[in-house]
Amino acid sequence: MSVFAEVGKFVGAKVAGTLITMAMLAGGVWCYYNWDDVKAFGAVIKAVLFWILLVAALPWSSFLFMKPLMGFQSNLNSEKAAAAVSIGLIGLYCLLDIFFAFQLGDWSDKGGFSWFVLILGLVAAGAYNFVICESLARNADK
Repeated sequence: MSVFAEVGKFVGAKVAGTLITMAMLAGGVWCYYNWDDVKAFGAVIKAVLFWILLVAALPWSSFLFMKPLMGFQSNLNSEKAAAAVSIGLIGLYCLLDIFFAFQLGDWSDKGGFSWFVLILGLVAAGAYNFVICESLARNADK
């Protein structure tokens, strides 16, 4: 490795460390002078983490009734009806995700960015519901 690369790494590490330290100090000073904002932000983070926990646990509850559901689907006369049952289960989980999101947010959402994050979170929750339910359905017979 060349001398310039070594010097660049050394200087870059010092500059990055200094910038990170200054940002941490500035953040600490801001938190000290804006304690009410920090407390409000903490409440939002707590609600979001609780919602993520609910969303993560909800589709796993179908483990308890996946074998009977698969048996019910196999007794249906058409593939469309069996697919409708699967879509209905995933849709129910998505509706519960939406309900819990609005319940934790006091049924209000302000600003375009908040709506964007909410919709993005609900799309991710729907994809997660699909993946977990399909995984449990594949492994129901084992």
